[in-house]
Amino acid sequence: MKYPTLIFTILFSITVFSQNCTEASLLQKPGTWKESSGGGSGITAADLAREKKIVASIHTMIKSKYSPMGVNIGFNGGYGRPESNMPGNSFSYSILAFNFYCDGNVLKAAQETSTALSITANSLDAEIYDTAQGDRLLGEGFNVIYDMPVQKDGYWYFNEIDAGLGFGMKGKSRAWLITYDGKLPFAYVTKKEFLEKRKQALSNQMQMSSEGFKENLKNIEIEKKYKEAEYKNDPEKLKKYLKMDYLDTKARYEKLVADNEKEFKPAFDKLEKQLKMFAEELNQQAIVKDDPNDHLSYLFIDDNDPFRKILIKPNPGYFNKKLPRSSPQFFWVNVIWDHNAPIATKFRTDIMKAVDFTLLKNMLGK
Repeated sequence: MKYPTLIFTILFSITVFSQNCTEASLLQKPGTWKESSGGGSGITAADLAREKKIVASIHTMIKSKYSPMGVNIGFNGGYGRPESNMPGNSFSYSILAFNFYCDGNVLKAAQETSTALSITANSLDAEIYDTAQGDRLLGEGFNVIYDMPVQKDGYWYFNEIDAGLGFGMKGKSRAWLITYDGKLPFAYVTKKEFLEKRKQALSNQMQMSSEGFKENLKNIEIEKKYKEAEYKNDPEKLKKYLKMDYLDTKARYEKLVADNEKEFKPAFDKLEKQLKMFAEELNQQAIVKDDPNDHLSYLFIDDNDPFRKILIKPNPGYFNKKLPRSSPQFFWVNVIWDHNAPIATKFRTDIMKAVDFTLLKNMLGK
């Protein structure tokens, strides 16, 4: 999956230590905790109180097993505005790790960071509640994720991926999904579903690309009617107009419409051929990539291709709509860090040891 570039700032009181500062000493320096405010709007008082209680429980879980070393920790709860297309509110617990560094022989604490852990209820970094819109609708026809979660020990694991840290820096990101047993809050798409949706999208693309030409053809016919009325008593002028203007212009735009349809025909032919595949293959999961040899087509691939797009759609059957909106129905756990920095790498290792997946799973549906 792709995650956004993150840079966070929290104003800690800068502690400066006059001592012999070394990289080794940074890793051994205990850090502090500081909470920042996390507000929300449009949430009922009862739901907000319950969400804050859950976030506080997550903080207690983390703090009971993790003591910051080499970093100062900023943490807060985030409470999303209720959305009508979501059966539950989105809210989160976030940790930001501000590393210590040596300024000469002086140990200082950074004031900005991209190193972070987030535990989010009822939301993840993909559109799972709505159908595809805009360019995505005209392209793949479905929303996409870029990494296939693998189920292990009752949880869903995503592969470690590259992540932007800001200012051109690259780091790593890793994510997990904690869900109801064996289920996902989104559904995969079959090849048949993709091909049928792609056929409709291709028709829309073809129509949109020829709209200007067809509009000109309509205007040409309107002009012809005016000219026929204007030259009603002058057949020679009408004949000249039809021959020198109307017919040439009409032929030119009709050719543009035909050429446009001709451009789309190979892609339509491919779709028709694929739709005739055996039912067993059509019912297989659709993972696609752009066809490098045809900008109007896609190729079916497997999950090992680096350019994969895993098609997904909403899965309303996953959610228990009788629960309060403040009830977590899944958690998305994501950590991002600079894998080339020893302090950030230590934070990633230590903080994940503090995430109790069993405790989080026991919160689901309650």
